[in-house]
Amino acid sequence: MTVTSLPSGSPVPRRSLTRRLLATLAAAALAIGLAAPAAATAATQTPAPSAEATTPTLAAAPAGNGILRPGDALGVLATLANPGEVTVPASSATLSIGTAPLADDAALTRWLGGDATGVTLQQIATGTLDAVAPAAQTSVSFTVAGTDPALAGRGAGVYPVLAQTSGGASVQAPTVVVIPADGAATPLAVVVPITAAPRTRGLLTASELADLTAVDGPLSAQLDAVDGSLATLAIDPAIPAAIRVLGSSAPPTAVAWLQRLLALPNDRFALQFGDADLSAQIHAGLPAPLAPTSLQSYMAAADFLQAESSVTTPSPAASPDPGQPAFPDLAALLDIGDADQAVFWPATGSVDSSVVTALGALGTDTAAARVLVASSNLTADPPTANATVGGVATPVYDAQVSSALTTAAGENDTARRGAALAAASGHLAFARTGAADRPVLAVLDRGTDRSRVSLRATLGAVASAPGYIPSTLAGIAGAARAEVALGEGSSNAARAAELSGLLSDEATIDRFATILDQPELLTGRERAEVLQVLSVAWTGDGARQAVADHRAATQTTLDSVGILSSDFRLVSSSAPLRPWVRNDLPWPVSVVLRSQPDDARLRVQASTPIEAQAAANTRVEVPVEARIANGEVDVAMQLYSPTGEPIGARQSVQVEVRAEWESIGLIIIIVLVVIFLGIGVLRTIGRRRRARAAEAQPGPGRPASGASASGASAAEANAAEDPALPEPEQENPA
Repeated sequence: MTVTSLPSGSPVPRRSLTRRLLATLAAAALAIGLAAPAAATAATQTPAPSAEATTPTLAAAPAGNGILRPGDALGVLATLANPGEVTVPASSATLSIGTAPLADDAALTRWLGGDATGVTLQQIATGTLDAVAPAAQTSVSFTVAGTDPALAGRGAGVYPVLAQTSGGASVQAPTVVVIPADGAATPLAVVVPITAAPRTRGLLTASELADLTAVDGPLSAQLDAVDGSLATLAIDPAIPAAIRVLGSSAPPTAVAWLQRLLALPNDRFALQFGDADLSAQIHAGLPAPLAPTSLQSYMAAADFLQAESSVTTPSPAASPDPGQPAFPDLAALLDIGDADQAVFWPATGSVDSSVVTALGALGTDTAAARVLVASSNLTADPPTANATVGGVATPVYDAQVSSALTTAAGENDTARRGAALAAASGHLAFARTGAADRPVLAVLDRGTDRSRVSLRATLGAVASAPGYIPSTLAGIAGAARAEVALGEGSSNAARAAELSGLLSDEATIDRFATILDQPELLTGRERAEVLQVLSVAWTGDGARQAVADHRAATQTTLDSVGILSSDFRLVSSSAPLRPWVRNDLPWPVSVVLRSQPDDARLRVQASTPIEAQAAANTRVEVPVEARIANGEVDVAMQLYSPTGEPIGARQSVQVEVRAEWESIGLIIIIVLVVIFLGIGVLRTIGRRRRARAAEAQPGPGRPASGASASGASAAEANAAEDPALPEPEQENPA
């Protein structure tokens, strides 16, 4: 690639009208020729790539964040990126600068948006860009000496600069350079959020914290960037809380990160838990923003048995008994260090007078409320960063400067980041054109995909902005305040409606949680998750999906306790029904099983207290008594909390009653026993009669019948038949 600086003061070369017409016709013919095969190719592809995804893009980054001091050379890096699937041929590139500075901040915004109305350019350098393969990029560096007449003698101002290509790709990239003006230094404060990516879970897990606080993690990058700066930190208290609830099991990198955060001297204030959207809550009709109620469900007793935990807490709770866990209270978990109180930062563009009024009422005599407002929310340009709306302090941050800084902080590409920083320098130059003592406030809006290099470069540009002196949010609070008027704000009715649904679910969880000895285990977790779902970082379809996912998870929690039962046959007058109580929660629950038959043939115990074990099915015995009748009886069963709240779905068990079977069976057994006994007696009597008859008949070897003989024979016969009878007396031979 080559770069050629044109002779000093050379105008932009112009071709003759005939040559321009011929070139236009040739380009049109070429476009038509290329369009036909391209259309045929596109017809066979599903889906066709979008134009934005395949069109080459050009970014121009002036050196020094766009600051051009008198006598310095102008350097601009132009980078052509090819996101398409076809190689972009080599092309020529030119660099031009405006002959006059831009008039105001609105003109700067139009220029950066591609509107060149009223801008006259002068070409000052040319170069060549190599061919660009798919998913690749190439760059060309322009350099114009400070002594060049095109630059020499220029007055202070913000000058438009344009890099453009022709040939392989015809694209352009508007940017600016700022020649700083002399004057008194203006205080410049910047607010930097310390946040994590949005989530639906109430707190970060140990593995997530280990990744985020690693040397190359996003949270570590945020601290690296603000360390040594005067940036005011807006900290999500859910991050320190997530580390502290882990106690002794917290990742070492997370513990070190928290200690480092607390040791930083930067001014700070707390965002709402999870960086929840303040405006959405006020627009939903809440008198005050929601706050976490308990984080006990995230703490394990084994992690808090040590006398001294490695996790820093401002005032750790004393253990009531030796060997018992010492859990920190909610305030200790959420502590972010020495912080300003009652400072609120709603989502950019969402603030209206109702939000300011509601948040302003949360201030105290010792800490008056301050509500950060974007300048784009005002009906007119702010006279100062310190303003009031209805008597409530509303620090106003410059929306244009903040947008450019936020873009730069999220860019890992050098050229695009440099272009954003040059835009920020231009907006800062115009922000300084008011009163000399007018402070300027800027913010890096929420974002988590920021590299250490991008964050440092952005905060470095703020610290070195010409004509400014670094300050803090508290440092500029002493400047004069002026009453300003707010516009309508970007009220999101759908977001407010979603919050109403979330609050309805939370009320249901509050009633459901009465089955626990510690209801806050459920209610605290639900509140933490609701706040995370309301995070400002959730936008568009992602926000709607987060709400839907959370509401589905809430329904799963409500269905985690229920009855497992099956039909039953009752064949006796009394026997227990034996359903199961299913408990999928990680804690034991206390419920009452209420049973109601639909027929008087069955009497069931109305209420049965149950202590169901954690994460298990518990067998229950419900006494049942049947009357003398047959038939089928439906028994309705419903679980209730000790306070009378219905738990789980209502179940119905069909009981087949055969209560008289027990009596019938007993009668049959008795009859059978009597029959068998009778048969046995009759058989015994018959046997004895037959024996007597046999003895009475004479036979060989038997004595003749006579008195003595018959008496002896009878006695012997009786003795033979019944051994219990005494033997007949024998005559004494003497």
